Amino acid sequence: MIDLDDVSIIREIDKDDMLGALEGFPEQCEKAISIAHKLVVPVLSEKPDSIAILGMGGSGISGDIVKILLDDELDIPIFVNKGYDLPKFMNKNTLVFAVSYSGNTEETLSAFEQAISLGAFVVSITSGGELAKRARDRNLPVVLIPSGLQPRASLGYLLFPILVVLEKLGLIGTEKDDTDKVIDHLEQARRELSVKNPLDKNRAKQLAKRLIGKVPVIYGSDGITGVAALRWKCQLNENSKIPAFYNIFPELNHNETVGWELLEEITENFFLILFRDEHDHPRIKKRMDITHSLIQEHFNGVFEVRAKGESKLERIFSIIYLGDFVSAYLAIIEGVDPSPVERIRVLKEELAKE
Repeated sequence: MIDLDDVSIIREIDKDDMLGALEGFPEQCEKAISIAHKLVVPVLSEKPDSIAILGMGGSGISGDIVKILLDDELDIPIFVNKGYDLPKFMNKNTLVFAVSYSGNTEETLSAFEQAISLGAFVVSITSGGELAKRARDRNLPVVLIPSGLQPRASLGYLLFPILVVLEKLGLIGTEKDDTDKVIDHLEQARRELSVKNPLDKNRAKQLAKRLIGKVPVIYGSDGITGVAALRWKCQLNENSKIPAFYNIFPELNHNETVGWELLEEITENFFLILFRDEHDHPRIKKRMDITHSLIQEHFNGVFEVRAKGESKLERIFSIIYLGDFVSAYLAIIEGVDPSPVERIRVLKEELAKE
């Protein structure tokens, strides 16, 4: 087993420097905001009647977060499109964000073309590729972000431009104070979670050790901890190369709660991670308490994460940032570079042969 306090060995395993990208995340967020503010966005002739965010995987999670952040602020619906085709309700009055870090995500490109055919106004966020080319050919705005990272390590670049453009269009208020607090919070968290902070003082390293040989099951609630649970699941899949599962309250109480009664010889290797937020509905808090007591005996460990911060974005990032480090450390413990996603690469190569 790799010693997570041996920085030299960690650097040897982490060849593509995923941990370096994570440690640079506060600065990435600042740079993303600066890049987006330089974009010239034309005044829309009328207020959009809906917003659609097109994106997959590490790019698509930005849309999930924006939706959760703004659902109770905007009086128009936000839809996150994760597929080739657009829903029928979209029209020329839909404001569309096409988000693809590489610029070559085929599902996003398909949906982008459909949005153009509807006459919708489309803002693209990408590091280049086919998406940047197609947007520029049509004189549509492009937020061009730095290349060279894994999409899942580029959340700041993929998320903040959406918020900045919505602010420029007058659809949301200025978020500078909240954003400054988020970055301050991330800088504080980095001191605890970084490679140089030893195991006995580092929650991410401690949890990674507890997850060795386990299948994580992550539970959040319908809101900020739900989208954080999805992010953890995806990061554990891609960085740690392990299966992981997530669900949300209250829906899971109507089905999954019962599913832990049998197959004890299998579930004894499952590990429950429970997200809590002081802003959760009182009934959600009670449901979590009761569910915890009902099912904890079926898991090989339980770990609770409490959201910290005042704003929604602070609280989301307080959970997400921890999970990003946990997933990277878990890979490294097993001697695996967290960055490569070989099976996704092979899948894309096979699809390209058609």
